[in-house]
Amino acid sequence: MTGMRRFLLVRTGFLAVLCALGVSVPVSAQTAGNRWGVDYEGKAITAVFPLAGEEAEMIRRFHGKIMESVAALGKYSPREADIIFGTRIPTDMPPLPSLTGGARYALTGGVYPGDIAGEHYLQLWLWDMAGSTMIYTDDLVYDDINEAMESVPGLVEWLFSHIHELTIETPASGTWPDPLFILGVRAGLSQRWYVKPNEQTPGAFAPNLEGGVSGALRLNSLFSIQLELLLTGDTLVYRGLEDSASGPVLKNKKYTNLSLEIPVLCKMNFRAGNIRLSPLAGIYVNILLGQTTYRDKDGKTDTFSWSVSNPLGFTAGLEGAAPCGPGMLIAGLRYGMDFGAISINGGEREYRRNMVSLYLGYEFGFFEGKKLF
Repeated sequence: MTGMRRFLLVRTGFLAVLCALGVSVPVSAQTAGNRWGVDYEGKAITAVFPLAGEEAEMIRRFHGKIMESVAALGKYSPREADIIFGTRIPTDMPPLPSLTGGARYALTGGVYPGDIAGEHYLQLWLWDMAGSTMIYTDDLVYDDINEAMESVPGLVEWLFSHIHELTIETPASGTWPDPLFILGVRAGLSQRWYVKPNEQTPGAFAPNLEGGVSGALRLNSLFSIQLELLLTGDTLVYRGLEDSASGPVLKNKKYTNLSLEIPVLCKMNFRAGNIRLSPLAGIYVNILLGQTTYRDKDGKTDTFSWSVSNPLGFTAGLEGAAPCGPGMLIAGLRYGMDFGAISINGGEREYRRNMVSLYLGYEFGFFEGKKLF
């Protein structure tokens, strides 16, 4: 026995013992790109093992054709399993992961004589190395090697067609709906304090309803601009003694009116878990609608004209939003103040408003992921 044969036998026996003991042997380990079992082109790596059997020439031709057929499928990258000649690999059992070089799939098989003289069959096994489980096995019976070679691509395609990859799209950590445009509706209660010129404390106050629609345009992931149209009302009730011919008389005067507020807001959008928190601030325009309705304690009614010296005002607050159904449920708290004074009946009554509003609403997003710039 020559020294080279003795070396090969010792090396083969040593590897066989390691395989039997389940010891990991690094064989042709290759980097599989940025995901396990996938190469840099995104193709699933498939380890092709040498075929078992005694028909050396058939095995050689089949092996080359199998490698070529796997590559032709387009989604898979065939790699030679670097197994030392003479190492026996069971074909009906999954190969050890250490022998696949980090491959996602593995092909094993063999060439065996059939029951009829001159007949052979090629049997292939396809394995999923993620769980060392069999995907499918089939065989090709032939008596002409050339005809069999033409059938190998079909056999390989048939085996790989049984790979059913379940893709579950899990939102990445921190993802959030990011629409370009948001349309919303809101309604709530606004507590108003009406301060007359040179008055230290409000002479009248009352809660009022307000509501309307809003549209927001996202500038980037942090900032957005929002425009609102809000219909709101004011109710002023003044009580006090007034002089009359018969002496002081308690008067109760009530003024009601409607106005349209148009806030233009800058919002900052922060995320806290499933909640979006949005500090906001901006300027609003107060457009007076119709006339002011007057009513006293005796039931006398009248209407008066009214005007405003400066229709602008300032508002700021905090808004929160959470996913709910197809859109977002929103809630907010705001403070607002008028820059100008409102005058009723040519100056009979004058006041500025200070407001704290609490509201609820719902909004829908459009053009998800689109960018303005």
